Amino acid sequence: MGKDRIIKIGSKSLMKELTAEDLIEIIVIEGCIPSTEFWNVPCILDFNNTLFSGTIYVDYVSYRKSDNLKSCDYTFFFNCKDFSYHYTRNDDTQNNTRKGKRVGLETLRYLIEKGFDVPL
Repeated sequence: MGKDRIIKIGSKSLMKELTAEDLIEIIVIEGCIPSTEFWNVPCILDFNNTLFSGTIYVDYVSYRKSDNLKSCDYTFFFNCKDFSYHYTRNDDTQNNTRKGKRVGLETLRYLIEKGFDVPL
């Protein structure tokens, strides 16, 4: 048989120790940004991990690579209890809320690699 694989779960608290930069990584992984082919990695506008029970949010924008044009503002909400998220595009369009869903395996792997306590 092959090597035994051991998954080591960390001890860092998602609510207390997940940073805005970590959330930006999750946003990129989950594709909650304008196309990275044409837009830079998002810049953080605001971050809060104490406003909602079990939910962290970050406000962010991106800048277009070709001319540095600013995108509209986005808000990303991450629920640490059930590993779900939703995000909104904060502009004047009528349908600006994106459907929420659970994070994918790549995001779970990212959190585990960063040492977070991810109950599996």
